[in-house]
Amino acid sequence: MADRLIEIAREIYDQFNAGNFDSVLAHADPELEVHDRDRTGRVHKGREGWHSFIREWMETWESYTVEVVDIERKGDSVFIHLLQSGVGRESGIEFSEPFSQVLTFRDEKVVRFEIFIDRADAERAAGLRN
Repeated sequence: MADRLIEIAREIYDQFNAGNFDSVLAHADPELEVHDRDRTGRVHKGREGWHSFIREWMETWESYTVEVVDIERKGDSVFIHLLQSGVGRESGIEFSEPFSQVLTFRDEKVVRFEIFIDRADAERAAGLRN
C-alpha cells in the first residue's frame, strides 16, 4: 500500500521541477515554516515566506532541478535525500550536489520544510537516527 505522505512529498518535487511553485502550496499549511538554517540561517513563514524563499533561491539559477534519491517516512516527518543540479545565472557554471530535506506534516499538509546540507543532520531531525 502506498504511503500518502510520501506520495505528497513526491508530488511537491514534481511540481517544483515543473516550475509550478504555487502548486506546491496546495500541499502546505497556511502556517508553513521554511527553515534554511545551513545556507542563510533564516526561517520563512507562511505563504509569502515560501514565495520569498523561492524567489531568492531561483534568481541565482538559469536552470535548477532536484532529483529524489532516497525518501523515508517516520511518523509525521518525511526525510528526502536529493541531488540538486543547475546552471548559475551569472556564471554559467554547472552545479550538482546532494542535500537533504525534512517535511513535517499535519493533516496531510506541510507545516515545516527544513533544508540540510548534511544528510545525517536531516536523518536525526526526521527521527531516523540518534
